[in-house]
Amino acid sequence: MMRQGELAGAVEALREPMREFVRQSRVRIALLINGAGQVLGQHGFARSYEVMNVASLAAAIHAASRALAELTDAPRWEHLHHAGRERQLFIAPLATAEEELIVVAIFDSDSSLGLVQLFFQQLAGTVRALPAFRGERADSTQAGFERDLEAGLDFLAPEQ
Repeated sequence: MMRQGELAGAVEALREPMREFVRQSRVRIALLINGAGQVLGQHGFARSYEVMNVASLAAAIHAASRALAELTDAPRWEHLHHAGRERQLFIAPLATAEEELIVVAIFDSDSSLGLVQLFFQQLAGTVRALPAFRGERADSTQAGFERDLEAGLDFLAPEQ
């Protein structure tokens, strides 16, 4: 999981690629999260609680899909697509050198599954090329690891 400063930098770096994905694919709603459900980018939500609901559901779907892929000896899960009466849902993992992200897109008849898949692939390539996701963390030393571990423990059990 990213530290607070890294998270802010990643969110800023993802702003334009997300905007371009939405524009080109013509999706109505888009969300980009990490496996922990942290929101890295979003478009089209009317209320913040909707963003958090979709983020937590997408993180759960991602975890379940990974587990099902392992059970069926699949190398990984590719994407989930659900077609409703008026809207369609697309959820897909976006693997980077740093971590696996999750893209959620909701679209209607102004787009198609093929368009969403095409521009998802372009988004994935753009995100993988961003410094925050190339696996080039500045502090990958033992001291950095221990500092991150302590920060996580402090978060889970703050001093009283």
